[in-house]
Amino acid sequence: MSAPAPSSAEPPGRAAASHAATRPADVDAFDPDLIPDLELALEHDELVLHYQPEIDLASGAVVAMEALLRWRHPGRGLLWPRDVLPVAAASGLEGRLGAWVLRHCVTEAAAWRTLPGRVADEQRQLWANVSAGQLVEPGFVEEVGAAVAAAELAPGTLGLEVTEEAIERAGSDAPRLFAALRDAGVALAVDDFGTWYSSLATLGDLPFDAVKLDRTFVRGVGSDLEDDTIVASVVKLAHAHGLYVVAEGVESWAEGARLCELGCDRAHGYLFSGPQESARARMLLVRGLGWTTPGLKGMPNPRTTVDQESATSPG
Repeated sequence: MSAPAPSSAEPPGRAAASHAATRPADVDAFDPDLIPDLELALEHDELVLHYQPEIDLASGAVVAMEALLRWRHPGRGLLWPRDVLPVAAASGLEGRLGAWVLRHCVTEAAAWRTLPGRVADEQRQLWANVSAGQLVEPGFVEEVGAAVAAAELAPGTLGLEVTEEAIERAGSDAPRLFAALRDAGVALAVDDFGTWYSSLATLGDLPFDAVKLDRTFVRGVGSDLEDDTIVASVVKLAHAHGLYVVAEGVESWAEGARLCELGCDRAHGYLFSGPQESARARMLLVRGLGWTTPGLKGMPNPRTTVDQESATSPG
């Protein structure tokens, strides 16, 4: 396979092949027995958010968290987004579930204002994932704006991550929709970049702040010339459009160091920390240092996890 052209930063054909493996589980594969359970979970507060740190690779600071949904099912234990989201989509509960996540995210982000730490309060971000269905739901922009205003969050404190597929589903309304969300006070990121068919040249016309590079391309950096070329190309064009780049799923010090060399701005993954419950995530924000940057006294990076979830668990 050939390297991507710098003019588009569109990953080669492998991206399409990885699409099916990296997207959420298909609606057809969901367990219908979970539908009434999910309705009860929304009523009885069985859902919870865990938070995974996002690290500034240059400074090593913990600058953001990504909110990840968990469901404490009374009979099946802890369920992950891949178990929950297809049920919500198939049952018409996607809007209610999204509203629950939004409400809890703004509450958590508002609580961070009282935390000390190396990173100033106004610089901390909390990212939440938004589904394609939720994005185009009538009243979504107004719901987001009202939640941000009620929590008195500074602009950009709450970030919304949308996939390339969701952007495509928004169609010709995408520029207006994303401009309205920016006006509502949120940051915007393209999630899992490289698992669909868009290019940064196209996305550059939309008001995004960040590109989150799919872990498919992160895993080979430093050992695969093609992956290095892809990452370097994405970083170059993203910076040209005023976007910063976040590498997803970083698991080794070698990957982190090479990403630094390639100019990547931020990263998250089990190298730094797995998803944490709220109290532990706040401890990481207060501690502030996510890793020791490459070359600093020749030290390997310390992991900042506190009772990590298993590194084999999905996000």
